[in-house]
Amino acid sequence: MTEHSPIETFDQASLEAFTSELVAAGFEPDPGTELRSWTGPAHLSLAPLTDARQMRVVIRDGWPIVFPVLFVEGLHTNHLTADGYVCLWHDGDGSQEWVTLEGVYARLARWCDAAQNGWDPVGLALDAYLNFQPKLAVVAVLDVDTLRLGAAGARGMFRGQLQPPGRVLLHPGGQSAQGDLQGVWYRVGHLEVPPRNLNELRGVLPRQHARSLDRALGSRRNGTLLQPSGSVDLILFSWSLENVAHLLVLALEGTGNETTAVALTLGPNDRQSLLLRAGPDSASLSDKTVTIFGLGALGGHVAVALAQSGVTGLHLVDGDSLLPENVVRHAAGHLLVGAPKVEATRLLVNDHAPWTTVSALPSSPLAPNELTQAISGSDLIVDATGVDTSTLAICLCAQTQSTALVSGALYRGGSVARVRRQGTPGDTPILDRAEGSRYVLIPPGPEDHLIHPTVGCSGPVHNAPPTTVLAAAALIAQSAIDVLTGRLHFPDEMIDVYRPLPDEPPFDHVGRLPQMSLET
Repeated sequence: MTEHSPIETFDQASLEAFTSELVAAGFEPDPGTELRSWTGPAHLSLAPLTDARQMRVVIRDGWPIVFPVLFVEGLHTNHLTADGYVCLWHDGDGSQEWVTLEGVYARLARWCDAAQNGWDPVGLALDAYLNFQPKLAVVAVLDVDTLRLGAAGARGMFRGQLQPPGRVLLHPGGQSAQGDLQGVWYRVGHLEVPPRNLNELRGVLPRQHARSLDRALGSRRNGTLLQPSGSVDLILFSWSLENVAHLLVLALEGTGNETTAVALTLGPNDRQSLLLRAGPDSASLSDKTVTIFGLGALGGHVAVALAQSGVTGLHLVDGDSLLPENVVRHAAGHLLVGAPKVEATRLLVNDHAPWTTVSALPSSPLAPNELTQAISGSDLIVDATGVDTSTLAICLCAQTQSTALVSGALYRGGSVARVRRQGTPGDTPILDRAEGSRYVLIPPGPEDHLIHPTVGCSGPVHNAPPTTVLAAAALIAQSAIDVLTGRLHFPDEMIDVYRPLPDEPPFDHVGRLPQMSLET
């Protein structure tokens, strides 16, 4: 019966086995659904939650990678949409426990147990947005502290600015410029089940707020989504659950009684929310300052990575400007061509890590006094110049000032990366590392990795691939964080071979040279 099913499947035999289990359990295909929708007896685990005698299983294209969905009437709980869609799995779940009906029942039993005895609070954080119907892939960017939401039972105004490519910036206050969206926020107390449509929202608001909302909806003159209507265009709803504040941002569409609400993706941009993705070292890095010499391909990526990881102070030093050809490997793009590299990188850092204070020095100092002034107050120096004379001067100055330093560069057209450290216990000063000690010399080679520009009078270009630039920059940043956190897990010199150098051991194979290769 299912041999010619229109369901697109990666495993026809598995699909047939599952539908056979449905039939054996008393399910029947719904007419006109091409064997996609099946209705059968409600599982016993649902009995404490609903009087419904039946439930519906819908099989989707992509079986068995894409899970089936379940609909049950009469439920009122979390992880459930207003039309009865039971959220058993989230997109991206790879368990495939749904390939058997027994697996579906087992997952449903766990869902019912949580509905009766309490949900995982982490899972509830996304529940309101996931369960609201419909949704829109537009991000509502907001800082809750700035919006100044009041106590439970309060309401207030805010405004929204629609910006490309698909975001609405929320600002406090009801005074709006021409073209701004007008918003109203409501804050209630403890709420077990957040609203899943506009009618449910009305039902949980205090009576006077629900009446004022109805009056505002009745005065909407333009019903177009995310366009000024002359009245309320956005709603921000806040409630408490598990002693945690939750938010739902809605955009309105339609006029009067025909108005509906669409959930927007929540995009908090406060420092605490952003730092959740900065990694586990962000607290340790929050009071650190790093001076970076050389904001080219390597240094630009290092600066952004350190800032994203939580470093709150960067001093950028480089005298060059960004050219179009730099963009191929640089962190900055063509829109910043012509700007000093330090300024281009500063803009990138501000965009990615607004908690980082950046100062920029558009020069390439070599004199001792200038270098000393540049590194003053730094917890670490990073040398990413890739120029021997600059590295020599920076290393000498770092030693004089007793400041830790990490120096990184690419060699042989990007085939080899070396990252060196000095200034922490046990480190050999970089300038004292001679061949024949426990350090190896990267052999010079033919200049076949150099290319000459077709126009202009520029010198030859080191044609290191962007992938090796990214790998080397990541290693420099990791070594820098290793120093800043005081872990010192990395050795004082690391050499990675990205492309083997034939007949030049130990550089004749890909990978990191083992420590034994760096010893006598």
